[in-house]
Amino acid sequence: MKLSTFALILPYLLATPAAAQCGPVIDLGGTCDLAALEGKLSTSTCTLEELFPGQDAASIASTVAELCEYDAPVQFVEIQGTYQRDHNFMDGGGAVADGEYGFEMDTARLKRFIDNSMDDSLISWPEYEQKEDYNPANGYGDNGYMTNFNIDRDAEKGSCQMNTVMCCFIESAKDALVDNTDVCRHDLSSSPQSNHVNSGWSVFTDDDPAHCVGFTWEDGAASDMYKGNALFYTSMYQTVSKGYTGNVPGAPMCACVEQMPVVTEAACVTATGTALSYQLIVDETGSVSATHSVTMTYGDCGGNDLKAQVKATHAGSDIATDIDEYLVGANNCDDTNAEYLNSEQLLVTSASNRFTNIDGAVEQGMTWKQIFGEGIWFLPPHLDPAEADEEMRTLMEACIPALGRYCLLLRKCPSCSSEPHRNIVYQRLTAFPAYQEGIS
Repeated sequence: MKLSTFALILPYLLATPAAAQCGPVIDLGGTCDLAALEGKLSTSTCTLEELFPGQDAASIASTVAELCEYDAPVQFVEIQGTYQRDHNFMDGGGAVADGEYGFEMDTARLKRFIDNSMDDSLISWPEYEQKEDYNPANGYGDNGYMTNFNIDRDAEKGSCQMNTVMCCFIESAKDALVDNTDVCRHDLSSSPQSNHVNSGWSVFTDDDPAHCVGFTWEDGAASDMYKGNALFYTSMYQTVSKGYTGNVPGAPMCACVEQMPVVTEAACVTATGTALSYQLIVDETGSVSATHSVTMTYGDCGGNDLKAQVKATHAGSDIATDIDEYLVGANNCDDTNAEYLNSEQLLVTSASNRFTNIDGAVEQGMTWKQIFGEGIWFLPPHLDPAEADEEMRTLMEACIPALGRYCLLLRKCPSCSSEPHRNIVYQRLTAFPAYQEGIS
């Protein structure tokens, strides 16, 4: 793979002398590849050998592939100029978010692209020369993708398997942020390249404003061809046009949905191109470059939100059901957070109808009262240690008048790996010591 930090220099890098009869413009139509070029040249006086003199068949094929992939479309990195600017922006930082020179000046380059090129440019999915060595050496695949948008399905880690990208903004440099979602939680281990945290999680309970928007694509479909445009529209266009900035703490501002926080809802956008056409340009020196023409339109998924659009686009696939883990639906943060915390055995002291009360359960011929528990049997003790101690003593001593002993204590642990440890009965033989504060 041959990438360039500044794709604009590719015409120079790929320049080869060509015969005069091969130019000045070779129109390839809607497909840019060797077959399209061969088909076009078959009706002309120009040959591949004349267009690319001194190159053998394999070298010509490689040159055409590079022209089509890296020279013909607008490379994402061209818009801001460097990988670092792109990565900082997608993580919610950089000059725009920091307000280095003021919003209008910090976004001037992006605004020029929007005004002059966004509607008639095919934008490539972001790839960077800086990632060519780093990614394969660190398990992110043999590619040059930013880890926020790594679409290499063979990558060991960081791969975007759901063909869906989302941005979540929490601030606005212009008008008030349109609050269209609730942020539920974020697994920090899903985005270590953005937050520099190996593991951990955050749960959000305050209803702070946030605006989430995203897009999805189907492999091999038109949405796949224009996903680079959809990414620009979802991210940088929202910032310039609406002033939206800022990331949910601990999460990237924009990334594949697997790396983003769990939220209730998100808006949806599409990018559609018409009249796409590729051209090879042969200049007066015989050097060959590639370009294109297209008319782009951007929409709102016909009124679908992101979850509905994903389910419609990927109907019948795992993606259509997996999206429920990331977009949980309106007013569902409390329930899904409780379920998540319960799985971590760190649930706050509030009940949920997902938990089982085993009061009155019959085990080994005896009826039991639940005192406390974790997991599906979650029941916290009194927050006041003295009250919890008194309740435990009262319950244990209730058997003494009738049986002459303390009541039995049953410990149930269905998740214990050792079967004998799943049900253990304890019998207290000695009297309770006096209560001591700080000692349970």
